[in-house]
Amino acid sequence: MLCFVCLLAATGVVSTAARASARDGCPAVPANALAGVTVGYAAAPVLAGSTAARLQGVLDPGGQQLEWFFEYGSTDAYGACTAPVALAAGATTEPVTASLTGLAATTTYHVRLVALSTDGTSGVAGADTTFTTLPAGEIAQGTTVDGVAVGGLDQASATQALQRLLARPARLQLGRRRWSVARSALGAQLDLTGAVTAALQSAPGQALGAPISVDRARLVRYLGSAGRRYGLRARPAVVRLAAGRAVVQRGRSGVAVDVRRAASRAVHYLEANRSPRLRLPARKTAPPKGDGPNAKAVVVRLGAQTLTAYLNGKPVLRTPVTTGRPALPTPVGSYRIEAAYSPYTFISPWPQGSPYWYPPAPVTWAMPFYDGDFIHDDPAEPADAFGAGSDNGPYASHGCVHVPHAAMAFLFHWLPIGARVIVARS
Repeated sequence: MLCFVCLLAATGVVSTAARASARDGCPAVPANALAGVTVGYAAAPVLAGSTAARLQGVLDPGGQQLEWFFEYGSTDAYGACTAPVALAAGATTEPVTASLTGLAATTTYHVRLVALSTDGTSGVAGADTTFTTLPAGEIAQGTTVDGVAVGGLDQASATQALQRLLARPARLQLGRRRWSVARSALGAQLDLTGAVTAALQSAPGQALGAPISVDRARLVRYLGSAGRRYGLRARPAVVRLAAGRAVVQRGRSGVAVDVRRAASRAVHYLEANRSPRLRLPARKTAPPKGDGPNAKAVVVRLGAQTLTAYLNGKPVLRTPVTTGRPALPTPVGSYRIEAAYSPYTFISPWPQGSPYWYPPAPVTWAMPFYDGDFIHDDPAEPADAFGAGSDNGPYASHGCVHVPHAAMAFLFHWLPIGARVIVARS
């Protein structure tokens, strides 16, 4: 709630205020009426505290030059008045206010607004009105703390009321993600004792700010975690198997909180106790790149009898290969390089006499990827035997992937243990 003076300023009306000045002899109101002059009171004519009060009247001087004051006292005989305030000729209707101090708590007072001509020969007095000061220990009427009305409350009640200042959630946004969080989670802190003390010492109708501070370290920690939770994680380029096909999924940039800029904005947002949604500054994060197991992959396409090596989703090598024969096909699936051997000799798991038996077969490089199946070179296979249709030819494997010598030399030194091996139909 705005105080009365603030409301007048907001509407462009200038108020005239008078400090209390108790005098034994206040000017008497002459019998001659001050023609064309009217006096009245605001909707709330008095805002009272325990030892002070704010008097609020309305005066229409009718364009005349005059002076005004409030009379007050414990009876309708008054006995004290505020210092007279002069109005120049030509003044229009305006609110008038005066502050009283040094009053007794829990006491009823009479008050009226008086206007006199400058020569003191005529005057007009408003109706007598009464008010009672508050008990000691209660906050003056009309007092607010950051918009929370605490007038008339004692210390305990005001403390409870002001706890609502941090109860309203903060509304945040990062990109298209929106969420709400308790202000205390952002590090907002309210000095309740200081706020209530200031309110108990305030004048009637005073609008006070909330003593909110922010634990910046806690705020920064929250913004970091919020960025991980509500941001868009950058995605590396990957090669994956989908319905038997090898699919290259391109990398994607991410969105993270710009913590330094976001913290500055959030501190202002929290200290001002604002309620609109706070859009957090964001920054883009590049797709992760590297040369480790997750960045490298090989795709064996059975239909084309080819092997393609990828780094961060981009092909770096493509070579013809020979895979398993129809009776012992190379299995479709997504696997990992399990080990690397050089040299290596293959020993037939089938006994002599089996159609699948073969004599010991030494190779230079061999890398197992699934259940006894390897990627390896094959010195016995001619260079022109690799490629489309070779899985049905005389050099078809028992499930392994035969790679030409030069290409296998590259793969052996380039592929790390754990790199993805995808065997796809196409």
